[in-house]
Amino acid sequence: DYFELSIDESDEKLERLYWRSEERLSLRLAMAETGMPISSICLSGHRKYPLGHPDKEVRDRGMDIMAGAIRLACDLGVRLIQLAGYDVYYEPGTKETRSYFGQNLARSVDQASREGVILAFETMETEFMNTVKKAMTWVNRIDSPYLQVYPDAGNLTNAAAAAGSNVLDDLETGRGHVVAMHLKESSPGVFREVPFGKGHVDFPSVIGKAW
Repeated sequence: DYFELSIDESDEKLERLYWRSEERLSLRLAMAETGMPISSICLSGHRKYPLGHPDKEVRDRGMDIMAGAIRLACDLGVRLIQLAGYDVYYEPGTKETRSYFGQNLARSVDQASREGVILAFETMETEFMNTVKKAMTWVNRIDSPYLQVYPDAGNLTNAAAAAGSNVLDDLETGRGHVVAMHLKESSPGVFREVPFGKGHVDFPSVIGKAW
């Protein structure tokens, strides 16, 4: 039904945030001509430049990426930006990194709300936000219609398997706040590049629950 645009941590993908007006217009015309819109952005560039990083320069770069993604979303008519649920990724999380993350998350949601763009957390592979319940802690704390949840079925399944819990019960904690879902396969301890049908995600169940 639509494409999702990737803005990951590579220089090539981050460069998309700096497309000129002519490039953005060209892409909008292509969407109109093909009838295939870009309706969401997967903003995983914060893995390298996380909002909670202890270094202010890195945090500031993360906020620049956020602002650029919101501007790009507005220019392309994108309604939804998926956020990586990390305070930090390549460093150990601390009370300080969580505090910085909370401060910059609030600023990000404020910026997005001015433009009518929804930010939504992906549930990740790290303990910081590997369940819908943990994502909802931040959604409830910020308390804005412009911050929601975008779960990853593979990551959720791995988190539930490791904790001995139930994926569907976890999804239930996000009722009314789940705006999309990544249908990704995973296997115990393996979070990426598992072929569909070769892992342990119960797709019929999680899709049914999401609907």
